[in-house]
Amino acid sequence: MTAVDINVGKLEDLASDPQVEVVQADLENDGWPFTDRLFDGIVVTNYLHRPLMPALVSALAPGGVLIYETFAIGNERFGKPSNPDFLLKPNELLHAALPALTVIAYEHGEDTEPKPAMRQRICAVKS
Repeated sequence: MTAVDINVGKLEDLASDPQVEVVQADLENDGWPFTDRLFDGIVVTNYLHRPLMPALVSALAPGGVLIYETFAIGNERFGKPSNPDFLLKPNELLHAALPALTVIAYEHGEDTEPKPAMRQRICAVKS
């Protein structure tokens, strides 16, 4: 497993696991650090940097799975994030995945747990 964050201090509990590669990277300013690698799965939660979307899709190996979940337009009713730059538009994850990926599941709507939020999520496979 490869775990990526700008602040790897948050990943300290994973650093001692020999099956985990911890990578410090500023994905928003330095770009995608894995241009020469393919992954069997990519999971993104509570993060949105639109320019990264094509790199995520390209980094999937054939048969690889993308699971992506983050906040969507409407979340401003519940607090942060409220900036539209950090909120997915309706069907935005679908448009990012298609036609390169086959969508297994897609949701867009209001969650009540663990706290109220508008979320969008997708699970898709690279053909």
